[in-house]
Amino acid sequence: MVCSRFPAKQNKVESIKLTSVYRDNFGDFDKVHVSNKPPVIAKMISVLKPDFNVAEVNDVAVKIHQVLQKYKIEPQIVVAIIDTESSFNHEAVSSTGDLSLAQVNVNVWNKEFIRLNLAPIDTEKLKVDKTYALDVMGRILNILKTRYGKYDRRWYARYHSKTKKYKRNYLHKLESRMRLLEKSQIVAMN
Repeated sequence: MVCSRFPAKQNKVESIKLTSVYRDNFGDFDKVHVSNKPPVIAKMISVLKPDFNVAEVNDVAVKIHQVLQKYKIEPQIVVAIIDTESSFNHEAVSSTGDLSLAQVNVNVWNKEFIRLNLAPIDTEKLKVDKTYALDVMGRILNILKTRYGKYDRRWYARYHSKTKKYKRNYLHKLESRMRLLEKSQIVAMN
């Protein structure tokens, strides 16, 4: 028995266009290679947060660089997520209890880490240690990229939520930040 929605015989295999997953015209700056050098990351942070203290910007840029070396994620994605999540405020706590500049929901992610036989997140360390918080963020993004990156063009929008409605809203927030970064010609700094 053949289901009527699927043709019985296909003459050619069509590839899925990953850019059409969200049926919109989001840009491609997330796919542009941007150097993972601390001065480039610092410039990105400065574009989004022009009033930030230079020493703080450089400190966070070095920490992001270290995490990206380990997890191989494009820096503009990480910078846009951090700005969206916490506005680079390490002491931020959301209404749902998300912590640190990475805004990690410890309850949600500890369940997943335990399921994957990874060490659970140390909540107290997450609150006080930016390097640790960024490393946890890197682990989460690495899980999402590994799990969804092959078929979801905007896999990183799952950092906020798995539901399509909330991913789409989140993606709009990220995209506005990535467009600012794109206009600043960060790519030319490579």
